Amino acid sequence: MPDSRPQSFFITGTDTDIGKTYISGLLADTFSKFIPVSYMKPVQTGCTRNEQGDIMAPDFEFMRQGSMTQTASYKTHVPYRFEPSCSPHLAAHMADQKISFAHIRRCFTELCGQGEVMTLVEGAGGVMVPLGPEGFMIDLIAHLELPVIVVTSPHLGTINHTLMTFEALKSRGIAVAGVIANNCRNLTRDFIYADNIDYIRQAIGPVPFYEAAFGGKPDAALEVFCRELV
Repeated sequence: MPDSRPQSFFITGTDTDIGKTYISGLLADTFSKFIPVSYMKPVQTGCTRNEQGDIMAPDFEFMRQGSMTQTASYKTHVPYRFEPSCSPHLAAHMADQKISFAHIRRCFTELCGQGEVMTLVEGAGGVMVPLGPEGFMIDLIAHLELPVIVVTSPHLGTINHTLMTFEALKSRGIAVAGVIANNCRNLTRDFIYADNIDYIRQAIGPVPFYEAAFGGKPDAALEVFCRELV
C-alpha cells in the first residue's frame, strides 16, 4: 500500500547563522494552514538554563511562539541540548555524551504520531557538521531518510556554498525538495545579489525555489512553494 503519511522535511543550511530557524518558523506557519506541523531540533548547542535548572533550547523556544504543534515532551523535540556554543561533536564530547542516530530517529517517529503530523527537522550548521563517532549531519539526514529543504543566502560566496551543498547531498542520494534564499544579512538587492539569485535558480533546475526578504512574513509565494512540496 502507498504511504499516506504527510511528508516531513529536513531543514539544512549552506552555513551557520544562515537563518534556518527563522525559515523553519515561516515554513511551519505556512504548512500549518493545511496540515498539522511539529518541529524537531536533534542537536542544539548554545543552550541556557532556566530558573529550575532545565536546559532550554533557543531554537525550539522560538518555534513555540509560532504555529508549530508540540506533539511530545521537550526532550523528544530536542533530544540533545548542550550549553557551549560550539560544534555538536565538541559539545557532546565535553558533556561526555554520544549523539545516537537511532535515538534521534525514535524521537522523530514519536513526533510524527500516528502519521497525521508533518515534522520539520532542523539541523545545526551545514551538511558536513560533525556529530561525533556516528558521522556528520549528512549521515543523520540519510539515516532519517528525509528530503531536504536547503536554506541559502544571496550574499557573496553563496554560489560556491550552495552548489557544494547540492553536490554533497547528491553524492549520498538525498533528495533536495526545495531551496530558500534567505536575505539574512539585509543586503541591498544590487547586481551581485540579483546575479547570485539568478545563478542558483538556474543551477537547481526544476527544484522549487523561494526568496525570503529580510524580516519577511509568510506570503502567497511561500504558500505556493509549500504546496509544491506536498
